[in-house]
This record gives sequence, C-alpha cells and structure tokens, in this order.
Amino acid sequence: MKTTIKTLKNRIDALEIELKVMRRMLGAAAEKKDPKAWDRLHTVGKEISRDWKSDKPSWQLISEDRR
Repeated sequence: MKTTIKTLKNRIDALEIELKVMRRMLGAAAEKKDPKAWDRLHTVGKEISRDWKSDKPSWQLISEDRR
C-alpha cells in the first residue's frame, strides 16, 4: 500500500472525528487523554512508518503540499 499525503490526512481526520465522538459520548467538557485513542494513533503511526517510501520526512512533504 502506497502511503500518500492525502492518505495521511484522511487517517488524521478520521482519528480527530473519532476523538470528538468519544468526548461527546463521555460528556467531556475538557480534553482528556484516552488510552484507546493513543493506542490507535500508535498503531497508525507504525503502519505509516512501515510503508514510508520517501527520502523526505513527513513534515517536509506536508509543508510542501500546503504551498
């Protein structure tokens, strides 16, 4: 599976939505650390690093994409 900037953004967006839903379900008024969300984020990070095919770091690709 080829990882692209769009794929990375989609994964991040999905995780952000998941966190918002979890916060609403729990009635959280303030941001709280959720171990399940961090575990999922860690898993996604491992998958991204395993599939990484670029010589450039992710921050550089994202910066270039935004220009």
